[in-house]
Order: sequence, then structure tokens, then C-alpha cells
Amino acid sequence: MHASDAILLAAGRQPDAIALTGAGQRPVSYRDLAQGMTGLAAGLAGRTSQGARIGIVSRKSPETVIAMLACLHAGRCFVMIDPALPPHRRDFIVTQPACEIVLADPATAGLSWPVPAIDLAGEVARVARQGQGAAAGRPAARPDDEAYVLYTSGSTGEPKGVVITRRNMRAFLRWAAARFPLRSGDQVAVHAPLHFDLPVYDLYAGLAGGATLHLVPERVALFPQGLYRFLAQGAITHLYAVPSALGALADRSTLGQHGLPAMRQVLYAGEEFRPRPLATLMAALPQVRVSNLYGPIETNVVTSWTLRRPPGDGERVPLGQPISGVTLALRDDSGKASERAAMEGEVLVAGDCVTPGYLARPDLTSQSMITLTTESGTRRFYRTGDFAVRDGHGVLHLLGRRDGLVKTRGYRVEIGEIEAAIGWHPAVSEVAIVAEPDPELTNRLHALVVPADPQRPCHGLADAVIAHCRQRLPGYMVPGRVHVLAELPRTGTGKIARQRLPGLIAGPAGEPP
Repeated sequence: MHASDAILLAAGRQPDAIALTGAGQRPVSYRDLAQGMTGLAAGLAGRTSQGARIGIVSRKSPETVIAMLACLHAGRCFVMIDPALPPHRRDFIVTQPACEIVLADPATAGLSWPVPAIDLAGEVARVARQGQGAAAGRPAARPDDEAYVLYTSGSTGEPKGVVITRRNMRAFLRWAAARFPLRSGDQVAVHAPLHFDLPVYDLYAGLAGGATLHLVPERVALFPQGLYRFLAQGAITHLYAVPSALGALADRSTLGQHGLPAMRQVLYAGEEFRPRPLATLMAALPQVRVSNLYGPIETNVVTSWTLRRPPGDGERVPLGQPISGVTLALRDDSGKASERAAMEGEVLVAGDCVTPGYLARPDLTSQSMITLTTESGTRRFYRTGDFAVRDGHGVLHLLGRRDGLVKTRGYRVEIGEIEAAIGWHPAVSEVAIVAEPDPELTNRLHALVVPADPQRPCHGLADAVIAHCRQRLPGYMVPGRVHVLAELPRTGTGKIARQRLPGLIAGPAGEPP
């Protein structure tokens, strides 16, 4: 069954119930949602070829959700594009997957696009006036058809597109709907950006179950007290967000004074939740079930752990145990892999949840996949790059990473991509990025740069590097501080001595003495 078909069934059961709402946004009923989805799907089927990729560049709105559903309903693949991206990165995410058209919100519809652009809001309004029905000649969905593409950071200086098939999508939603069901009457806050993977649960499990989705505006999601008011006024019952946002809600809002009596479930993913802010959150919401979900974009969720009590000082929350339908193995430095043994190693994932690979990057795909024989047979595994230990009860505990990937603000970031972007600045000779552990952001990013010409004054270089990054990178990848150094420390073989870099960020940022 299409994900969109499940939503049509929900609309048939409760046509007048509210499907989508949000601060300052017109509520959309399930009847209107179904009509918008099927009508827009019919238009897309007439404008694009079977299986085409369609770019959606729009902020979080009912029209954006309708566009995502319409693409799925028409048998097309959508590519979510953050409208706040710098132009060259935005254009790359349109051209690299060869999008046939772009559905754009009014703020971006007039921009110069490499492919035809359609005003999304105007198209949805037209469909509403005409009352179009289901897409004619709608193709049968095949499990390995592309559903959507999510772009994540890449070490080469270009983002990489993760292909998610209908099989991948269905594998996650089957588990999520059974483990954390959403039903009619539930009030679900859609907190994460729609170009992220967390809203997959909110949108598809929520709408298929008949829940009301409250779209949290970007400006509200960034401010803890504003988010608190949004959750309280909407009597929100279910929230899925990254720990940095939840920690800020616990520490920098009036949550501790007033609580959220309607809240019943909080899920978090994307980064490790530090014990103190997590304990503060749970103390403020004693009636709420809190669960840790783990998995990279390439697999969505692969383990879960529901907390029975707040963590103590220095107590790390486990990743948990594999979810249904997932085969998870650990592989140690000797190459030994096991699904069951109490051991330490890299987390490997197999099953219907695993992406077929990176769009137009067979090199990256081959590097990230490995075929191994374990206790249950021979399978193709995805290498997460995360290292964990499995205890005697089969529970996994995160140890960390051994490559250039770090988490910041809930996003997985390749420090190599940031270094590559800064390296293009004509006044920079060398650059290294340091991730400083931070209780709210998981990691705070610092850039250490060496001027290209040490004989010339480099006043203002730190500010210039920040401005340079803002023109080329998403906001969450822009370093918070820039340190200008005469040189970077070296190893005996001439490589950058990265283990010495954290000691260089303790002083004030800016120009060298």
C-alpha cells in the first residue's frame, strides 16, 4: 500500500477532522488534505515522467506537506530542498538528482532555477478551486521505486544524496506504527525541518493514524520559550525532536514551572542527549514516556530504548536493542562480526531499512557497504561509522566515532566539507575544524585557519571566513568561532596533529597576536 493510500483511508474515516494546523496557518481538514494530494498528484503526473524526481523548495507549511504526499501518490520521487541554503548549494541539489521540475513557495518561486519552477501555493489553491480527483493512470508502486532523496553533508565539499525507496520507508513505518502508534485525537508537533528524516514518523505515521499535526514554524522552533508556548497552546501530546532542542526547552523556558499536562510521549534522535538536561526534561514531564531512537539517515531508526527513570550524573543512555526487521552486527578491528556476542565494534546494519546507496556516487556507496557472514547468514550491511559495545543482555551502548563525522544541532556533519569550503577562501592557506563538546549543541564547531600570506595584515579574516561560510554552507555547518593561527601543529610525518587541535581553541577567537 502507498503511504498516501493509508492517508486516504484515514480521510475516509474522518473527513472533517483537522489534519494539519500551526501558528498562523489555516487548518486543513482530512477531506481537504486528500483532495489537495490527489489533485496535485494528477497535475504532476501530467507534467513529469514516470519515476521523475521533483524538487520541493519550501518552508514548513500545509502546502509543502501536500506536495510531498502528492509526489508519492503520483509515483514520483521528491527531493526536499531547504530554501535557506546558499544559491550554489540549492542549485546543486536540483541539478545533481536531475529534478524535472521544482515546486517552490512564493518566496523562492521567482528565483532563477535550472529547471522549470511552479508556484506551489498557487498550484494547491488552483487544485482546491477545481476539486480535481485522483491521478489518472496512477502506476502501481514497486518496493524499490525511489520515494525521496535526503541530502546530507559530504567530505568532498559537495552534499551527498541518500536515496530512500518505498521499501525503506515502509520498513520504518511498519515498526513505528506498531511501537509508537499515533491515533485520532493525538496532537503531534512536527518540530524538525522537513528536509530532515525525523518528520517521516510525524507525517506518515501521524496522518495514517488520523492524528492532528501541528507544524512548528522555523522561527518558533529556534526559541525555547516560543516552543513551550506552542506546545502548551496546542495541547501537544506527542513530540519527536533532537536533544539540543529538547535540552534548550528544559533549561531556557518555563517548562519546569508549568509542565505540559497534555504531553504523553517524547522521542529523540539525531545526537546523544547529555544526562543533566535529559534528567531536567524528565523531571518536568513526569507523566511522559521518553525514548531514545538511533539510526543514520541511510537506515532511519535501527535501535530504540525507552527510559524507565532519568539518568544519573555521567550515566549515558543506551542505544538500546535492534528494532523488528533490522539485522544489526558489530565488527571489531580484526574483522570479526557478530549479531549476538558481547563485544565492541563498528555498528553494521542490514535489512529492508538500508538505502540502496548515494545518488550518482557509486564510489561512496561501495565504501559504505560490506557483505559479511554472521550467525544468521550472509548479508549486505551498511557501515554506520559509529562504534558501540554490546553488553551481556544484548543492549548496545554508544562509544563514538572514528572518522570525520560529528553531530551538531542534531545534524550529522562531515568536517571535511567545512574545511573544503573554507579552503576556497583566497586569504586562507590551511584550515582545520575542531568539534568542542557542548551540552546544548552536542558539538560546537571551531575553525582554525592559517593566512595565505603571513607577511600581510590579516585583520578581519575571522569575520571574512564566517561570511564566506554563510554564503556556501547551511547555517548549522557554519563554525561558531574562527581562530587565526600562524601555523597548525604537525606530526612527525608532516600531517596536521589533530589530537593537539582542541588545546588551541581555549583562547579568544579572532586574529593572532
